Amino acid sequence: MSWKSDFDLGDTAYLNGANHGPFPRVAIDAVSEALGWKRDPSSIDDSIYFTLPDRVRRAAAPFFGCDPGDLAVTTGASSGVALLAEGLDWNPGDHVVIPAGEFPANYLPWIALRPAGVEVTMVPTDGGLTPDRIADALRPTTRVVAVGQVNFATGYRVDVEAIGRICRDREIAFLIDASQAVCAVPLDVRSAGAAVVATAGYKWMLSPYGTGLLYVDPAWVDRLPVPVVNWTTVAGADDFNKLTELGVDFRPGAARWDAPETASFLNCMPMAAALEFLAAIGIERIFAHTRSLIDRLVDGLPAGFRAESSLADGHRSSIFRLVCDDPERTRAAYQRCLEARVSVSMRESGIRVSPGVWNSEDDIDRLLEQLARSSA
Repeated sequence: MSWKSDFDLGDTAYLNGANHGPFPRVAIDAVSEALGWKRDPSSIDDSIYFTLPDRVRRAAAPFFGCDPGDLAVTTGASSGVALLAEGLDWNPGDHVVIPAGEFPANYLPWIALRPAGVEVTMVPTDGGLTPDRIADALRPTTRVVAVGQVNFATGYRVDVEAIGRICRDREIAFLIDASQAVCAVPLDVRSAGAAVVATAGYKWMLSPYGTGLLYVDPAWVDRLPVPVVNWTTVAGADDFNKLTELGVDFRPGAARWDAPETASFLNCMPMAAALEFLAAIGIERIFAHTRSLIDRLVDGLPAGFRAESSLADGHRSSIFRLVCDDPERTRAAYQRCLEARVSVSMRESGIRVSPGVWNSEDDIDRLLEQLARSSA
């Protein structure tokens, strides 16, 4: 089964969800509705500044396994990582552990702490990141372990629950970059024991660029600063007759870290609609669908191509990377795909294929046809 009819991708076989998730039709309709609000602002009710972000939270919460109040609406993963990286009181000699090969959003904020004396260990990930490798890298001075649940290049899915247990036992803050995971693979932030989970919305959440969500464990809410005070996140802000009487008394939960102008209509409306669309399908069916498409791709790979992604049950994701033994052939195959309107990505010298609910078996067959032609 696919939900291809719920999207409008023309004649493109779009297998590139790890780059950008396409809008479903309901999200496009939501943008049109938001445009109508700005065409005639008299249609904008004051309550929308609060009800619209809360609608996003409610729709997203099942994909995190948390309460809606544990989520902040942000502009992307970077702001969530920065909350922990910049929010702790660091001392020279403090230690951070991250995997090698992380997306820049989850390594630049940590190495930027080095001038302050913070030491950063990058754990080798050849063959996959294991909990044992994380445990071996820890020191008495380790304060944070930060990992991407799904590697952006290889699609390797990390056992975040096992790493979370290691961190809990040592009272280390655990951060997950879930940009390539939320709405693509299962995640339960509570079982993982994460202090913070940061994610971008424009990938698997099928939301606009410039959107994101941030989970903060309730136990951490009062331990982290609020670097930007957003007036809509304080108690009483919904009473527009008493705005000059507001104090810095934040709403409960993670909403205090909402990005300013949280209820950006052109962002939040399609984000809420896309998340509700995905929630109606459910994460188990979403992941089963992408697994079946990747299995079809693997089974049909032409001679000369091989997988560079784990297909083990606990480590596979909705991202699959393939290569030829000859790098030139890999690049030529990628170029052939683009010319045939089969949209994939080149990442770390491999062809990254990342199907979603908008894809069907026909899309995989179109990709296989181009790979076969390039290997002939």
